Amino acid sequence: MGRPNKFFIKTLSKFAQDPAEKERLELMAGDTPEGKQAYADLATETSTYEELLRQFPSAKPPLEQLLSMIPCIKPRLYSIASSQRAMNDKVELMIVINDWETPGGKYQIGTATDYVNRMATDSDPFLTFQVPCGITSGTFNFPPSMMQPLIMAGLGTGLAPFRAFIQERAFFKRLGHDVGPMWLFYGCRNRAKDYCYGEELEEFQREGVLTELRVAFSRDQKEKIYVQHKMQEAAKDLYKDFETNQGYFYLCGPAGAVETDIENAIKDSVKSGSKDMTDQEAQDYVEKMHEDGRYNLELY
Repeated sequence: MGRPNKFFIKTLSKFAQDPAEKERLELMAGDTPEGKQAYADLATETSTYEELLRQFPSAKPPLEQLLSMIPCIKPRLYSIASSQRAMNDKVELMIVINDWETPGGKYQIGTATDYVNRMATDSDPFLTFQVPCGITSGTFNFPPSMMQPLIMAGLGTGLAPFRAFIQERAFFKRLGHDVGPMWLFYGCRNRAKDYCYGEELEEFQREGVLTELRVAFSRDQKEKIYVQHKMQEAAKDLYKDFETNQGYFYLCGPAGAVETDIENAIKDSVKSGSKDMTDQEAQDYVEKMHEDGRYNLELY
């Protein structure tokens, strides 16, 4: 059910018995302008290996050849969105529903989304699935003391690890331990559609676990508002938790320009908070945070 690559199409063309089908496959596998457009149209409609085999019925590679033509599905990597202390024997994941309609009107659903949907364990409490999985090493460093601030910036499903962080500190706070400040800057498009775990996050704020919850709904107003804008609004207070309290910063979300925008927002916060810091000194300060393990990124 994956999306055919050019290697598959080129190899399939060698098995086509119908001259017209063979010509069409060779065109899509080639580098001519017409071939590139034909392949782009195929990708736009998100055609699968199965659909391509049905479209070109004269191309019938042997099963063992077909298995070598179709690559293995790559594993999906998800950040665990729960604290083991809070969930005990469970692991919760934050998975975006990936479905869409192609320009031709065909409904499509992502491979992993479809897999999770088909489990349907909620409908039958006695129905279980065995899911192959593995654990990879995380990239985050944590402060030696629970009193040190955690400043977190999550974009979309980049909220996942920070939900686990919050649950972890909430666990200790409820046992009577003192815990330090927690900032969460969360970026999504619309409050009504995309504010994941909104009620839960606001409850953590009322409980005092989340000391600062600042959400940027980028599409809920005429002007675009992003996480970096929310960070700039709190520049002076951020500087206090960065410098005086030796806070740790975490960013999780899609890779791209936003990484630079957020780093610039942190530079602005330390500049305005210190009042007399130069641009170069702010740059050096952030670089030192990287070196000390206080500036942590998980981008995908």
